[in-house]
Parts: sequence; structure tokens; C-alpha cells
Amino acid sequence: MVSGYYSKQRRKTAGKGGEYRLNNDNYLAFDVGGTNVKWGLITSAGTILEKGSFSAGNGCGETILAAVKEKIAFFRSSVNGIAVSAPGFIHPSTGFIEMGGAIQEFDQFNLQTYLEEASGLPVSVENDVNCVALAEKWLGSGRELNDFCCLTIGTGIGGALFLNNELYRGHAFRGGEFGFMITKGLHNVSPEQDSLSTCASMTSIREKYAEYYSLPFEEVTGEKVFEEYDRKNPVAVNIIEDFYETLAIGIYNIVSVLNPEKVLIGGGITSRPSFLEELKSHLVYIDRVFDLSVDTCHFKNDSGLIGALAFFKKKYSPDSKKLKTNFERSI
Repeated sequence: MVSGYYSKQRRKTAGKGGEYRLNNDNYLAFDVGGTNVKWGLITSAGTILEKGSFSAGNGCGETILAAVKEKIAFFRSSVNGIAVSAPGFIHPSTGFIEMGGAIQEFDQFNLQTYLEEASGLPVSVENDVNCVALAEKWLGSGRELNDFCCLTIGTGIGGALFLNNELYRGHAFRGGEFGFMITKGLHNVSPEQDSLSTCASMTSIREKYAEYYSLPFEEVTGEKVFEEYDRKNPVAVNIIEDFYETLAIGIYNIVSVLNPEKVLIGGGITSRPSFLEELKSHLVYIDRVFDLSVDTCHFKNDSGLIGALAFFKKKYSPDSKKLKTNFERSI
């Protein structure tokens, strides 16, 4: 249960509106996750001057908002706006979060309005994986691409699309939600139990390993399972090979429908030196048929911050009322 002003704001669906004059070159960005919230002081050109993180309190909305407001108060006089990357289904014009994903207390909550009224600054709020794609399009591996997909691997599977040089959102802002794709057949009462997000995420890897060895889930990390995989532990080998195979099926489905120039993959797992080689060993058929190009995202842990700023600049550009889709012109 949420309380006070936070509770009263949950049903506000529209931003404050009005015009903002952007004079300062620095912005404060937040990348909200279920475990941690990253923050960064960033220049208009996308250079991160200072950054850090704080606990999300196991996805507690009130904990996150209190810490965000404290950080805003510290930087208030030296920034010109606040850019937020957050999980869930988000209306890009208003910052209204229909479903908060990992932050369930953000369901039916207007985060943009809340932060604007708390700070007196212009605020933008965009879906977290859309921010990854925006960062790659602006300054990363997607700069020269018209059609590409972003796939992020973490607690779940997230996705985003650039089609014809435009960020594709879908009619209800659910475009690119690859994690909901069914990849194992409908074997469970709840279809989501057979989804890509359930079967090919770091959470699924940890759960399978913990279940086999009767270990508490919290004691098993993705790094631990991959270490055992490298040691040829047969249990870990089966788990990781199934992970790669399921991920490859998901990529095959995406590519066969959209035929993008490239698929970019993000998430902590991409720091593993052999990740791409191991994944591509399961993509031989797809590569032969579709001339597939798969790579990791240029930005690692900073992609959400940089992408949040990219969207802020787009939102408050002279074309902001139209939220124009020609990304190159609006950045």
C-alpha cells in the first residue's frame, strides 16, 4: 500500500504541459530497475560527468521515489531537466505508466507529473529498453542502421525496435515486447511460463540451477552458473545450452518476421567474452537463410541513462508536441 501524495498521484494521466526553455547543458538521468536505480549527470552531448546507483528496495516504489527526490534536490540548481528510463508500458507524451513491470507500485502512476511537481523541472519518462535502443541509435551501434532490434537479457527479456529509422511503439506502447513471445509451446496453465522471458532470462538460469541443487535462489548468481558451465558441470551445461537454444529460437522468430539489418543484445551477460560465439553457434541456420548480423550493444550499464537523455531531447525539441519520429532530426 502506498500513501500520501504518492497515492493521490497514481491516477493522474497527463503531464503538466507548458513550454520549457532549455538553457543549461547538464541533465540528471535515472535508469530505474527492480534491484538498483542508476543515476547520472550528463551533458547535452551525452557525456556522463558523474554517475552512481542506489538500491531500489526490492522494487519498492516509495523507496525509489524518496531516493530519486533526494538526488534531484542535490543537483536541482545545476541541471536543466530530468530524464527517466523505467520498466513497463509507458505513454511517452505524458509519462503515465500503465503497468510498472518490476515496480508494481508504479502501475497506473504518472511518474512524469509527480517528478515535475516535486522538482519544478521538465521531466521525461520512457520505457527502459526503448532507452537502450535510443542510446544505440544516437551514439552507439545503431547510428548507421534504419532497421534494428534491441534485446536485453536480465531479470527478464526486454525488447525494442527501430523500423524505417523510427522507434516503433505499437498502438498501445507495447511494441517490441519480445519477452512475451511463446518459445516452448503451451505446456503450462499460464502461457507466460513458456515465454522467452521466463525460459531464457538470467532468472530462469538461476532458478533451474537452484532447484536442481536445492539451494536458496538468492545464493545462486548467473555468474556462478556460467562458471560451472565453463568447468563442464553437466547440470550447468544443460541449463546454459537450453538458455542459448531458447534465445536463438526467439531471435529466429524476430528475424523471420522483421528481417532487421542487425540484432543488438544488451545486459550484463554480454560482458562474457565468449557470449556472442556461444550464441552464434545456435544461429547457424538463421544466418544462412536471413544473412543475420548479431552484435552486443555498444553501451553497457550506461545505455539506460544515455537513452533517457536522448528521449528527453526529442521530447522537448521544437517538434515536441508532435513527438516526431524522425530521430536524426530531433536529436
